[in-house]
Amino acid sequence: MRKKSVADWLRFIKIPGLGPVGIDKLLQHFGQPEAILTAKKSNLAEVAGISPTMVASLTSFRESIAEEPIIHQLKQLHNIGGEVIILGTPEYPHLLREIHDPPPVLFALGDTTLLNSSNTIAVVGSRRASRSGLGFAHTLGSDLAKNGIITVSGLALGIDSAAHRGALVGGGPTVAVVATGLDVDYPPQNRELKKQIRENGCIITEAPLGTQAAPYLFPPRNRIISGISRGVAVVEASLRSGSLITARMALEQNREVFAVPGSGAGGDSRAKGVNDLIRQGACVLENVDNIIQEIQFSSPTTTAKAQNYGGEETRANIKISEARLKNSSIIDHLADGPLLADELARKCQLTVASLSRILLHLELTGVVVRLAGNRYALLNN
Repeated sequence: MRKKSVADWLRFIKIPGLGPVGIDKLLQHFGQPEAILTAKKSNLAEVAGISPTMVASLTSFRESIAEEPIIHQLKQLHNIGGEVIILGTPEYPHLLREIHDPPPVLFALGDTTLLNSSNTIAVVGSRRASRSGLGFAHTLGSDLAKNGIITVSGLALGIDSAAHRGALVGGGPTVAVVATGLDVDYPPQNRELKKQIRENGCIITEAPLGTQAAPYLFPPRNRIISGISRGVAVVEASLRSGSLITARMALEQNREVFAVPGSGAGGDSRAKGVNDLIRQGACVLENVDNIIQEIQFSSPTTTAKAQNYGGEETRANIKISEARLKNSSIIDHLADGPLLADELARKCQLTVASLSRILLHLELTGVVVRLAGNRYALLNN
């Protein structure tokens, strides 16, 4: 697609007040953004479903959105290795195209061919997950990868991160859908994980470069997570969790929803959301077989490709026992319970930088898990 055409798309989506549905109606009527950006006010008013307020917003703002900053943004995107994916092009995810309000433009880093796989499952859940929840998500991501299924998640702390890391350990790619611009590292604690996913998968967003995290951006992000997936697995979630928003969107998009039963012991709120989903008819999720039996995946053509993903430290053939031997000092200190990273560095007589590299390796190989407050614990302790 010509740079001028892409620039028209980026100018078009910056106009406030339209939304994905309004944009879709205008595109159905006019065909291309260039025609919309130059259409007369009377012609815009003829479009069914476009309110006078939308027409006023469009005609007012389209002249004020200069092309030069858009071209500059495209150059910035190119400089970081990013791509623009336009609705209606072959590169656009075919599953996402099916939903009611597909984003007209996606920005991507990494292997964009993964976005058109039919072997995708979203794994979502609490940011403040339990150790057992983190372990389950990690194992699920790994087992999905070993079965040629791509794990999709949101790069958040907690369940999302565990699922992404599990997929990398399983030798597969993983797709992260973020709510910020591609140049924004959010959450900052996942900067290294984001780098791993870019190298061994794909990162996508509908937010332009420079967009910072804001609460209102996450629900729209969640519709993309479910939209590019065949089903959504919820590992832990409270009744007010954003993960339940993702599950609800998945149902609206005619996707399967799976939920891991929670014990609710001691009034744990993280069990209430998943148990409520099960009461509403979600499939009970105990292991990867439940997903494979419920969804008719295509033959695992991604498996061979998945086995080529990841550097030496993220390949599935890394033995946990070898990691334990090599990093026995860290393992020994964590055997008695979780520790802050700074405290662990002091006990092991390591610099924080050196410890961080080792901990990342141990996370990716399923030995340790990162908890809230920059604490670390053994995953199966």
